Amino acid sequence: MADSAPPGFVARNNEVIGSILSIVALLVSVGMGAGLMFGTGTRGVSAILTVLTVAGGAFTLLLLGLGAVLRGATPSAQWDAEETAWRAERGLDPLTDSERAASAKAHRQAALLAVAALFVGLALSVLPDIF
Repeated sequence: MADSAPPGFVARNNEVIGSILSIVALLVSVGMGAGLMFGTGTRGVSAILTVLTVAGGAFTLLLLGLGAVLRGATPSAQWDAEETAWRAERGLDPLTDSERAASAKAHRQAALLAVAALFVGLALSVLPDIF
């Protein structure tokens, strides 16, 4: 599926790629929260909550997106085989269909809560100026 990476490169190295990109995502999300705080002149408790909620929401969305990109760049059969092998190395049972469904539901809930956190962070940075 991915024309830019050699076959199997992303799947074989997804832990390393994910680790590096998650650190980048963390730095970007904290930068977004801090930029919003400084850009709006928010101070005090609102400033701390603004950074935490915006950074948390942005980090969650970036990680969910990162996971989707890594999964999309790897053929499904290869991803499933390597995931099963990874789980076996750690002494875990292969995923069942009900566990996959629960995981997909948890990802949707996490995305909704992350968007809500972004809105709360935006509100915390804007509302003190209104009142």
